[in-house]
Amino acid sequence: MTQVAQVIEQLCAFDTPTVGNGLELLGVRDPSAGYTGPDVRALMPEMGVRAGIAVTARLDTTSPGTDRPSMDAFWDLLRTAERLSRGAGGEGGVPVFAVVESVGLRPRHTVTIGDGMGTHLKNAGAVGFITNGSIRDIAGVRAVPLACWGAGLSPLHGRLRWLDAGSPVVVDGMTVRQGDVIHADENGALCFPAELAGAVLEQAAVVRDKEARMFETLRQPGMGVDRYLASLRG
Repeated sequence: MTQVAQVIEQLCAFDTPTVGNGLELLGVRDPSAGYTGPDVRALMPEMGVRAGIAVTARLDTTSPGTDRPSMDAFWDLLRTAERLSRGAGGEGGVPVFAVVESVGLRPRHTVTIGDGMGTHLKNAGAVGFITNGSIRDIAGVRAVPLACWGAGLSPLHGRLRWLDAGSPVVVDGMTVRQGDVIHADENGALCFPAELAGAVLEQAAVVRDKEARMFETLRQPGMGVDRYLASLRG
């Protein structure tokens, strides 16, 4: 297992808000960006935390037509996922997180995954999937199993118009570049450059320890505002 893979595995011991707070402690970027809002949610929250290296694509399934668009970008997405997840010579890969931006006339209605595509992604090494569009076949995708984040559910889609793979994408205000780390749980998702993963892991542990001490103090019998402020002064 590569060092990056080990760090990503260890990050799954933390919830996404704690990882986000650890990232903020680094002071390397504006904390008002880099995470999803209320329009994208965990569709299988029981699957817990997922983290991986982003593989990206853009898809439109609501523009009308009866043509048969190319699937080349989808196969490129899967090839990239396989290459990352298997590593050089089939060893030392990293978990991957598929990120598909829904575009077109009705982005939220764009079904970007079902149980068939979910199985392809799982076979390619994906541990999670996130989109600003919808998914379908949720029971089948849950059975794959592949944890998904999205705008919701929809029963159908039009032609699968894959625009490209590997380009920067935007999911609910979160800009993702291929190779970023995605961390997601029932609270939502965030992303950050992979080179920060080790530092984020260290700071997440700092946040967890600090919050544990804070709540231990807050839960003491008779704790009030003045007593708490006095505790901060030592």
